[in-house]
Amino acid sequence: MDSLPLELHAHILEFACTDDGTTARSLALVSRYVREVSAPYIYQSIAISGMEQMSELVGRLDVIPPHLRRIRHLFLSDWTRSQAKERVVRASEDAQDGYEAEKTLALRILALAAPMLETLAVVVSCPYTGPSILGSLFTLPLPRLVHLSVHGFYPFPNVPRSMPRLERLHLSGNRNPHGLLQLGSLDTACPALTHLHISGLVAAVSFAEEMRAAFEGQDDHATTPRNRHRDTTGAPYRSPQSGFAARSSAPAR
Repeated sequence: MDSLPLELHAHILEFACTDDGTTARSLALVSRYVREVSAPYIYQSIAISGMEQMSELVGRLDVIPPHLRRIRHLFLSDWTRSQAKERVVRASEDAQDGYEAEKTLALRILALAAPMLETLAVVVSCPYTGPSILGSLFTLPLPRLVHLSVHGFYPFPNVPRSMPRLERLHLSGNRNPHGLLQLGSLDTACPALTHLHISGLVAAVSFAEEMRAAFEGQDDHATTPRNRHRDTTGAPYRSPQSGFAARSSAPAR
């Protein structure tokens, strides 16, 4: 190790720190030298769930310079796994204050991470604040984002070129996202989109008709599949010219 230059050490540590953040935190304890070299990658890949973890992360990110908070890969959930599993939604005033605090923390993390994010998975479980979190997400400039997965009741992305490099988009949580493929909103927000996966559909007859019209080229305003080709085999669609693939799936019965 002593024979390698600092640049190679940094390159190795960059590749090593691609889990939920555990590796980076462990490396920081090895020695002062390793801590300094790995510092830019401590927050490179992180997974955060629930208000306690969100609050701790915001407290750390707010006091470090931007070059040390280069978050490239992020999993963010407003609730912990146990909270999401129980799905107990309280209506008391104290509970509402807690939900608002979760929303504030989640939005702060997304704002701080946005400039460098490449992959992002967001799970919002609170029915009071989830839609507004996702709505705010779709207004953020995400210049480097390539892969986005969203679970929760989502609005439709429509801010022009907010995600100019996004190639893969997975949307889950809207049982009938009628209108998603119309008016060119996806093309506007995600001009480089090549793969669209929509899951969690239930009795989505109007969306099925929207998909059919898009594939058959009957809707001049539909985003998918660029009004060029159609595929009725049930397999993920791929346009040879645009490279766009679309797939929808309903939950198993």
